[in-house]
Order: sequence, then C-alpha cells, then structure tokens
Amino acid sequence: MTMLKNLANAVVLTGTAIGPGVLCNVSPFLGGQGHNAILRLEAAPGGAAVVKLQGNPAAGSTAPASGDAGWYDIVATINAASPLEQEVTLDRWMRYNITTLGTGTLTADFIGVQ
Repeated sequence: MTMLKNLANAVVLTGTAIGPGVLCNVSPFLGGQGHNAILRLEAAPGGAAVVKLQGNPAAGSTAPASGDAGWYDIVATINAASPLEQEVTLDRWMRYNITTLGTGTLTADFIGVQ
C-alpha cells in the first residue's frame, strides 16, 4: 500500500519562504524518522529557483522554530534540473526552504511504502 504525506501544495516560488515543519515520526513511513521515502515533485522548480529539503530531529509535537539550529540540509539543491522523484531519508521533522527566487509553484509529497 502506498501512502502520501504532503510537504508543499502550490507554494509560489517568486519569493523566499520557509515551509512549516511536517512531522514524519509515525506511519505511513514505518516509523518515518530514519527511514527512506520518495520525495515526489509535481514539477521541477522554474527559472533560477532553488529549494532545499531540510530535516530536524527535535522531539515534541510542535515543529521547531524556523530559526532553530537543528534544521539541516537533506537535499541542498532542488532546481530546474532536479529529478521529479528522489529517495530521501526522513528525519522527525521535514520542511522546504526556498532560498533563491524562481517561477512557478512547488508541490511536493513524500511517498512511503508500508
């Protein structure tokens, strides 16, 4: 059975932005944190856009603040040349970080197989 968890839904890439933390510590990822999932993009970011996929191991039921020192890059560069699907290792909290302006929108999901 394939399960989806949304990371971003039609986020405009014409401005820098940090997405909210998405908790990935439980199903559908067989425990999530420390396990692999597929990051699936609806379309590659347009123009010169650069998006980072970041994780944070912080415990608790509330996402760490955007400036929390625990955020680190899992995929440092998602851009127009990136594949639409790539395998990533999940941390407890995941987020996107648009660091360079571009065009279009970002829609991204995690696919986990249970």
